[in-house]
Amino acid sequence: MIRYSPFLVLALVGLAVSVLVVPQTYAALLTVTISTNKAVYGPGEDVHITIFVRKGAMHIGGATVSVGFVGPEGPAIAFQASPTLVLGQYEYTYHLSGSGGGVWQLSAHATKGVDSGSAQTSFTVTGPSPKKTVDWRIYDPSLTPTTPTTSSPVQLNVNLRIIATLSAGPYPVDITCTVDGIPVGGGTLTVSGMSPQYVSIDPRTYSAGIHTATWVVDPSSDYNDPDVGNNQVTFQFTVIPPAPAFDFSLTASTSSQTVKAGETATFTVTVNLVSGSPSSTTLSVTGQPSGAEPFFSPAQGAPSYSSILRITTTPDTATGTYALTLTGSSGALSRTTIVTLIIQSAVESDFELSVTPASQTVTPSQSTNYLVSMTKNGDFKSVIGLTVSGYPSGVQPSFNPSSGMPDYVSTLTLTAGQTSPAGTYVLTIYASGGGKTKSTVITLAIQANTQPTQITTTQTPAPGGGSIIGMMTEQPYLIIIIVLLLIIAALVIRGGRKKTIV
Repeated sequence: MIRYSPFLVLALVGLAVSVLVVPQTYAALLTVTISTNKAVYGPGEDVHITIFVRKGAMHIGGATVSVGFVGPEGPAIAFQASPTLVLGQYEYTYHLSGSGGGVWQLSAHATKGVDSGSAQTSFTVTGPSPKKTVDWRIYDPSLTPTTPTTSSPVQLNVNLRIIATLSAGPYPVDITCTVDGIPVGGGTLTVSGMSPQYVSIDPRTYSAGIHTATWVVDPSSDYNDPDVGNNQVTFQFTVIPPAPAFDFSLTASTSSQTVKAGETATFTVTVNLVSGSPSSTTLSVTGQPSGAEPFFSPAQGAPSYSSILRITTTPDTATGTYALTLTGSSGALSRTTIVTLIIQSAVESDFELSVTPASQTVTPSQSTNYLVSMTKNGDFKSVIGLTVSGYPSGVQPSFNPSSGMPDYVSTLTLTAGQTSPAGTYVLTIYASGGGKTKSTVITLAIQANTQPTQITTTQTPAPGGGSIIGMMTEQPYLIIIIVLLLIIAALVIRGGRKKTIV
């Protein structure tokens, strides 16, 4: 074992070397060369770039090759080169802008699997000083108001910002806005940094229909913009005819009301929206007689809505027929409708008589009650007395109170005596006062006396009362108890004898 130990050490060292060396073979560098078809170009020419990729002496096909450009003002941009029919050869053509000169830095980077490699070169573009490189973006166009009419001025808005640049600026830039191809606004703005800037043009009106608005930043290409696709934004907006003017109509639920002086007339007034946006409308009335007070509930509102008009009169309000003009007003706009109010003479002074309940049932020696109500109509101010007739003999009536000035309630009590004949009777209650008499009828039912007659009896004691025989005769169950006791005694005696014999 000791003899072979040097070989084991060599084997372990070889294994370690293989572990360390093998990954490096996977990370081998590719040899990349890059060249242009010439060293100096004029503005607007094409730059033809050729790239060769090798690994040692072997030409490598199927590699991913990117070409990077950095102009005099930047920024860096990259494109992917395409393979040619020659193994390991890749090409790309870049078109220069029409203006701007200086030295361009060119690089190529190739990868295949874990292998990679890079190379750099440069070329010169002749001409004036290059434009500053700024990547502009114009976006999110909008309008105010969002739903314009032909009578409302429209303000067009847009957002502008710098996406990429070599320095923070400031950069002056032109921006234009056209609607349907006609310039409507624009100017020169100075932008610094990359924060969005909100841009608007002065409001103006447009005809009804669909319009197309277009915003353009840097329309003259004063800047080297690597992505001009976001330098313009277009959107459509619709302008509608102006909304119709506010208008409303006024109607009443009934064209005529008749009341007596002292009563209240009621009309329902409806205010309906005819056109335009609702606007607050106030209601009023004219033409009512002196002493008649009108009241609207509610007195104003935004159509469509309804209001209750109450016109309260007094007993002194003059009778007659009146044309009332109902008016709804909203600013300078007003609408009217006419209703008729007829006022008759005041309610005649009078009273009403009523009784509850209409019928009662009673038995002799009992009483029952009726409630007699007196209610005045109008300005009745006389004392009214109460009487009743039609009750049978033996019945005693009484009112409490027997008279008074309405409104009041009296209790009629009817008491039936022992001799009151059974039967059903119709009684008439009279109320008199102020030169007027009112009557009403009630029913009284008297039931027959059905109480039983009490009979007293005297029981004569049976012969031998108080003796045992008498008790047994009156209470037979005692005989059964005595017989049971005798049987039990006989059984006890018999059992004792049997024990003695044994």
